[in-house]
Amino acid sequence: MTFDVHQALSYARGVARPRVTGSAENRRVADEITSRLMSWGYQITRETFEFSTAYNRFITIEVLACLLLALSALAVQAMSPWAAVLFAVGIWGMIGVAPWLNRAAQAGAIAPQREPRHVDLWQRLCLRIGRRLSATNLIATLPGVADDAELPHLMLVAHYDSKSQRLPIVFRVACFALSMAGGLVYGVATLFYALTGAVAVNGLATGAGVIAVVAGLPLLFLDVGNASPGAIDNASGLGTLLHLAEILAQQRNWQSRLRITFLITDAEEIGVSGATAFVRRHIDALQRDAQGAGLRVLNFDGVGVDADLRLAGARSSRRKGDCLAGQIAAAARECGLRIEPFSMVGLSYDHVPFAEAGFDAVSLIAIGRATWAVHTPHDTADLLHPRGFAQAGAIALRVIAQTPSS
Repeated sequence: MTFDVHQALSYARGVARPRVTGSAENRRVADEITSRLMSWGYQITRETFEFSTAYNRFITIEVLACLLLALSALAVQAMSPWAAVLFAVGIWGMIGVAPWLNRAAQAGAIAPQREPRHVDLWQRLCLRIGRRLSATNLIATLPGVADDAELPHLMLVAHYDSKSQRLPIVFRVACFALSMAGGLVYGVATLFYALTGAVAVNGLATGAGVIAVVAGLPLLFLDVGNASPGAIDNASGLGTLLHLAEILAQQRNWQSRLRITFLITDAEEIGVSGATAFVRRHIDALQRDAQGAGLRVLNFDGVGVDADLRLAGARSSRRKGDCLAGQIAAAARECGLRIEPFSMVGLSYDHVPFAEAGFDAVSLIAIGRATWAVHTPHDTADLLHPRGFAQAGAIALRVIAQTPSS
């Protein structure tokens, strides 16, 4: 099986236009993907789900709470250093609980498939706190592939929605890093000042606190718009996935030893809602596959740039022994490619809901100079580079070829 880089690039360019979840263009792109896959012989299941934007609202609330605590600490610092220390502890407590709160908001924001008699208070809050939207996941399988738990199941995933934000991603990352660093220095320096009364340390604490507040203020404005063509994020992952589907429809020698499902998610850009909804709806079948011959989930996101590939989620995958991360690393070596693990606080990908449910799931990504255009109107098709497609396609085909039957 040979991966045609230019074919994948062509598919990516074809969908590189603004397509935020809920927009008319988003629905047109879903229809185009469906028609293309059906022309290759795939059966398509369209799963519509409703969700709220509670995840985005919770992030804003968390940032606002941290800023108010920081301003309160600065206000009382001179009069009561120990009170400032308590406020600093509150900031770090908020930062510590934020990942758990965000995960809970992601889960709570997905509306039940059928309205239950009793909706718990948390889900009721999540469904009401944000704007209610409808989205559609696309699931593609080839006829004749048995739904057999005795065969290993590989899910290939990419999202088809895009979004724009008022602040470029490089600016957001810089603000986040500065605010976190400033808050850490402020907490340590304030504690030292409370213990020693050193005036110089007090000045350092004040400066660090001001930096944390100023850097954190822009993070209150993480809006979601529809001005980005989303070429890198994630027409590139989608183009890679579509060409893989095309190849596997033409060469079916893998069907006797492997089941492959293509999952094309919507609303990834709003709290990975598409993947979360899919995992919730199919959790029993996924657990059956994982406990049988095995389930592995490989997500493609932002691969179409001139850079080495990175592997997000490798640490959680490695805990499973003979894991997808190890298989990808071996495939990369055999292809003569470099691949490094990647992790950054605050970034999430479609493999995450699968990994949090206990499944072996990772994301292939690439980060290069062009990546900084992501979520802006500058994320256009002319930024796409064959190198990223070639690497992702080669590794995926090698993983498929080397996955043994049970």
